[in-house]
Amino acid sequence: MNKFLSIASTVAVAIGGSLTSAAAQNAGVSNPSSVIPNYDVSSIGPILNELGVAWQAQKGDDGQTFIAANVADQVNFLLAPTACRDVNQSDCVGLNMVAIFDGAANPQTVQAFNYRYAFASAGLDPSGSAYISRYEIADYGAHRGNIATSIQVFANQVVMFGAELATARRTVSLDGYADDLSASHLNRQSVTMMTGYEVLPNSPIDAHQRGFEQAAAQVKKLIANKSAPRNKINNISAAK
Repeated sequence: MNKFLSIASTVAVAIGGSLTSAAAQNAGVSNPSSVIPNYDVSSIGPILNELGVAWQAQKGDDGQTFIAANVADQVNFLLAPTACRDVNQSDCVGLNMVAIFDGAANPQTVQAFNYRYAFASAGLDPSGSAYISRYEIADYGAHRGNIATSIQVFANQVVMFGAELATARRTVSLDGYADDLSASHLNRQSVTMMTGYEVLPNSPIDAHQRGFEQAAAQVKKLIANKSAPRNKINNISAAK
């Protein structure tokens, strides 16, 4: 696990973990509030450059262009423009971020990670290889700062997912995963109450980690709330 803690630290510094004060406000890129019109390579490339992410545009077997990205020689992921509005596979308003892990993964670990984090979706392909993905849309454009933050947080979760896969036991329970995040959020609240002030996050990654914790706590509270609206599962096969 120390190996992955070291990688996480390296990645955080490489893509924004070292940002403080004003620098943290713009996610490490210039003109964060300016809007890019699409997720073409010409739009995404400059953002990756400013984040210090090494990247190369490549062509898939189907001819679709995608970006192979690497952070700190440690983390590899792909950015694949989709939902292209031009016949030449350009003016793409969808972006699929994907990180793939070789080797047979423990399905229970993948399921548990998926249960724990809402920002990205983890899964298994038919061969047993694990992957984690995140989908972005930009039908009416997307702010450079938002895209930069999404890339930063996704890369951090790739590291976390890799650590879970590497240290997984063959028997993994979902018990404790959401509870751990809920407890983390409650612990932060307790510190705030005792000190009288809230310690602000010093990077986009830290800010969203707190958001994940808060989301897990909110879900638990909503489920426990008897007056919260529910959806009914209809038995389609029984319908006449």
